[in-house]
Amino acid sequence: MLLGALLAPPLFYVGQHAATVPALGFLAESDFRRYFNRAILAGALISFYPLLRWVGWRNLSGLGLRPDPHRWRHLAGGFLISFVTIILLGIVLTNFGIYHWKRPLPWNLLPRVLASALTVGALEEGLFRGLFLGVAKRHARPVTAAVFVSALFAILHFLKPVEDASLPVRWYSGLALIPQIFGQFTEPQLVVAGFTTLFVLGMMLAHATLRTGSLWLSIGLHSGLVFGKMGFNKLAKRVADTMPWFGPDLTIGLGSVLVLLFVWFLSWYFFLRERSFASVVEHAR
Repeated sequence: MLLGALLAPPLFYVGQHAATVPALGFLAESDFRRYFNRAILAGALISFYPLLRWVGWRNLSGLGLRPDPHRWRHLAGGFLISFVTIILLGIVLTNFGIYHWKRPLPWNLLPRVLASALTVGALEEGLFRGLFLGVAKRHARPVTAAVFVSALFAILHFLKPVEDASLPVRWYSGLALIPQIFGQFTEPQLVVAGFTTLFVLGMMLAHATLRTGSLWLSIGLHSGLVFGKMGFNKLAKRVADTMPWFGPDLTIGLGSVLVLLFVWFLSWYFFLRERSFASVVEHAR
């Protein structure tokens, strides 16, 4: 976290400079808080290799990962399953008047949302289902490790500043945001609802990683969910409060949990069912 806080101002300045290029003009729309969030993740990834060396591992095999012969099928299939499910949910919610489509629809925002979703999916899966789950499996049974990492995944998603950073960015601005990262815990109802959804998501992604022995399916599922949620938020606006079913966005509420369970079922049915049966037969032998 400290490394990310120190990295945030330089990343912000680089982004603002890059925004002068027409193709990268969207970077100017990102406030310092978003750079801070990404810098925290970058700080964790920078520590990835030193941590592997510290615990005595020289390659990724120590994390229990192996090459996936069906990697493109898993990546694309997982993405489509989660993305289509979220979009269908969004269409249903608009038909019930909970959301309404923006006019005109800002289709031009979707390519950058897709790039962001793929980046977030790859980075977070490498960190949580790659590094953290791999380390946890060395000290606990797979199910216990999955529960622990999923809870950690859910909790850490609440550690982010809730206030816009409108003041001039200085070298210490990232450090100044650290006390704000616990701000969302002042709303217990949203924390419980959001934690439940993120925990179920983490368990689904851990299941995909443990069954396939790789991150490709979990990256596809994660990226598709992020793209569906962020893309829908760009195209539609919430006009009705439906708690406890759906909160401020599609990731909070009982309805979101049911949708994730459905995505989990689809991922099992299309990709993990045969592996589950094969593992049972191999164990019986």
